Amino acid sequence: MRYLICVAFVCIVFLFVGAGTNERKLTEGIQEGNIAPKINLPDIRLEGKAYVLVQFWAAYDPVSMVENAKMHNVISRFKPENLQLISISFDENPLVFQGVVKADHLEKNTQFVETEGKNSVIFKAYRLNRGFGNWLIDSKGVIVAKHVSPERALEIISN
Repeated sequence: MRYLICVAFVCIVFLFVGAGTNERKLTEGIQEGNIAPKINLPDIRLEGKAYVLVQFWAAYDPVSMVENAKMHNVISRFKPENLQLISISFDENPLVFQGVVKADHLEKNTQFVETEGKNSVIFKAYRLNRGFGNWLIDSKGVIVAKHVSPERALEIISN
């Protein structure tokens, strides 16, 4: 009987000790609160800003092209000091990518191309087969928001 009481007491102590820790281990994923999957492209240089907005698009997806141009235009107009825009195209032909960047008057230093297209590690990590979009990531690599409008992105980073 004493043995059962001791075991029960030890279990209760462990239960209370475990319940007192608020640490939550962050995991990699594409949902808000997850650590964003890594983006390894040779030309991308992170500037140490408080936030990075990663916008994905392709010339074969007209909606994503329009969203990319809209995001670029709003961010370029307001030039927030704490935000870096990184826009990644999944066009396999770099000439198509360059043509869109030129035609849409996009700043070349924010536009990048992943010529592996749908076979790209980035494409798969962000599950872009379900559609293009964007992710707002803080300086710790945690996803703060996803699929945000330019106005919503500016609102989040100003708070």
